[in-house]
Amino acid sequence: MLTISQLLTRSDAHAMTLHSLPASTPETGSFGIGLAARGARVRVVGLTGAHPALAKRLEGMGIHAGSELEIMQREGGTLVVRVGNMRVALGAGMTHKILVTVPS
Repeated sequence: MLTISQLLTRSDAHAMTLHSLPASTPETGSFGIGLAARGARVRVVGLTGAHPALAKRLEGMGIHAGSELEIMQREGGTLVVRVGNMRVALGAGMTHKILVTVPS
């Protein structure tokens, strides 16, 4: 199992500075999914702020609090993640709002 520091790469740290995303939220140990490295397995804990339309869209893709995802591909700010046996593309706007943690 990877630690949060192992999930972050140098390019992710740079992206964190550019987009002002917290690397970790002390209360929950969560971080933005956009910071997870390729191959990492993460669990969704919620969204930053109130985004009911995004929450509904993600739910339609099978992504909700408690979902376990695997980062399959990274291209710029976009991600392709595995949700169960499906592959789902997440745009940069979505990735900045999804908070995840390392499953225990």
